[in-house]
Amino acid sequence: MLTGQRIADLRTKSGITQEQLAEKLYVSREMVSKWERDISQPDYSMVEKIAEILSVSPDKIMSRNDAILNELYSFLSDTDSNDLMKDLNDFLSTLNLRDRSVFIRRYYYLESNSTIAENYGISESNVRAVLMRTRKKFKKYLKEMNL
Repeated sequence: MLTGQRIADLRTKSGITQEQLAEKLYVSREMVSKWERDISQPDYSMVEKIAEILSVSPDKIMSRNDAILNELYSFLSDTDSNDLMKDLNDFLSTLNLRDRSVFIRRYYYLESNSTIAENYGISESNVRAVLMRTRKKFKKYLKEMNL
C-alpha cells in the first residue's frame, strides 16, 4: 500500500476529515489531498505529526528510511543517466568535505538531520539547506553530463 493510501485509510478510520487533519497540521486541505493521492509526499517530521494526530506509530504510515530516500529519489525520477552511481561518485568528489559528508551521512547512512547537525555543530536548518543545495547541484551536474 502506498503512503497516501495509508494516510487516507488511517484518517478515515479515525473519523477525521481532510480539512480537520489539515487544520491540525497547519497545512491546506489540498496538501493533505495531494499526500493521499501520492502526488507529493510528506517529510518524516510531518509523518510523525500525522501519526500523533491519528494515534498510530509513524511506521504505520512510512518508515524513516523510505522518507529519507524519497528526498533523494524525488528529483532523480526524471534523470536518464546510464551510470548513476559513477555520476554520483564523480559529483561527490567536486564537493567540499563538509557538504560531501553531510550528503553521505543523510543518504547512505540514513542519519536524521538532527544527528548530522549535532555532529557538525550546525543547525538543522543549515543541514536542510546544505542538502537542498547539494541535490540541486547534483541534478544540474547530471543534466550537464547528459547533454
